[in-house]
Amino acid sequence: MSSSHGPRLAVVVPALLCCSVLFCCGESDVQAQTLKIDFLSSGVSRKIGGYRPIRSQMDQEADIVEAAPEDLQAARYGFFEVGDQKWAYILDEPEEGDSKLYIDTNGDGDLTNDPEAEWKSSKQGEYTMYSGSGEIDLGDDKIGTINFFRFDPNDERRQSLKDTILFYTDFGYEYTFELDGQEFSTFVSGSPSQSTRFPVDRDGNGKISRRFETASVGKPFNFTGTTYVFELKDGALSLEEAAEELEQMQMPPDLTIGKQALTFTATTMDGDEINFPDSYAGKIVMLDFWATWCGPCIGEIPHMKKAYANWHENGFDILGISFDRADMEEKILAFLEKNEQPWPQIYEGKMWDTTLGNMHDVSGIPFVLLVDGDSGEILATARQLRGPGLSDFIKAQLEQKFDIELEDKPDPADEEEASKEASKEAEDKEAEDEDSEDKDGAGESEE
Repeated sequence: MSSSHGPRLAVVVPALLCCSVLFCCGESDVQAQTLKIDFLSSGVSRKIGGYRPIRSQMDQEADIVEAAPEDLQAARYGFFEVGDQKWAYILDEPEEGDSKLYIDTNGDGDLTNDPEAEWKSSKQGEYTMYSGSGEIDLGDDKIGTINFFRFDPNDERRQSLKDTILFYTDFGYEYTFELDGQEFSTFVSGSPSQSTRFPVDRDGNGKISRRFETASVGKPFNFTGTTYVFELKDGALSLEEAAEELEQMQMPPDLTIGKQALTFTATTMDGDEINFPDSYAGKIVMLDFWATWCGPCIGEIPHMKKAYANWHENGFDILGISFDRADMEEKILAFLEKNEQPWPQIYEGKMWDTTLGNMHDVSGIPFVLLVDGDSGEILATARQLRGPGLSDFIKAQLEQKFDIELEDKPDPADEEEASKEASKEAEDKEAEDEDSEDKDGAGESEE
């Protein structure tokens, strides 16, 4: 444990743990094999599963361009820099009316003869967000797409970015290569560098595990039995067998519906030992990877509480796995008490390095799985287990598992509203009775 206050945690792990346009194509020798290289003008950020924004400061003078569009009202100047190349741009940002972005795509200093860049605004609460895309000429008949965004310069929370446009390369390269006779592909946004990580879809499911399906420049990896390494010299990427021998990396766990859940042993914050999923025989259990600092996780708590209150007695349980940092046990317990979360929790104090998180390849929270405690089968994932429909979904799963029909449970909000209406009706009836008595008394008096 990293926290002196946290519980003990022992984990027993099964064997499982041991639209793009092509513009050019070339080949480069990589020792005993050949890397096929394809340039892609756009769509690479989606293929690699993310992007790294680059800051561009609007701190240049007007003389960085030779010709500018007419009728500029509040022009600001800067460069988009990629590697050792740069392209001038102008952001015209008047106090009233729409702003517009111009990019010197062809790098000739004339911003009147380039393709129009996309630049649009959208409201986010009281502020306006700007985003768009444009093209840059990389030379050698390659035109690449860059995407960019800008926060509202009036946003007090982001004053350090008021003179900044953030951008990222959406162009790049696809490299095709062989590992132990198997063909794989990887994608690089922009050009490879010493800090580049290469996504490799080892299991062919169209998703990339950052833990089990990425390799880095200069770091040996073993995906197929032989240890290889990507090397970068003078901008050229090569692949070779590494001198160091590593054990073969396990495949990412398949946690899709119908597959078997991973088994583990762990100790809860109350000191109880959990043998998963055997400890939940005769039940269905939801694994909930969460943290007290995770807003979306907290947003799901009311739905979980409702499902738990409605169906716990019928065989539904929840097991929480906290991604909170070290020395947080007392704060977590106070949080659980305040939010009335009675289900058990596992806490290590390791945040993203928590043992069960690594085992389940969790790269974002909330992360949830519904598991049959008897068969160990995964019954549902986040798509079915988030939002106000959770209680109804759990009811249906219990009915299916036990071949029973459960009565609908009243919604606490509806019960509260019904109670208010009943109280109002009672008050109205009481007032009506008093009014009737007053009228009767008055009539007798008049007689």
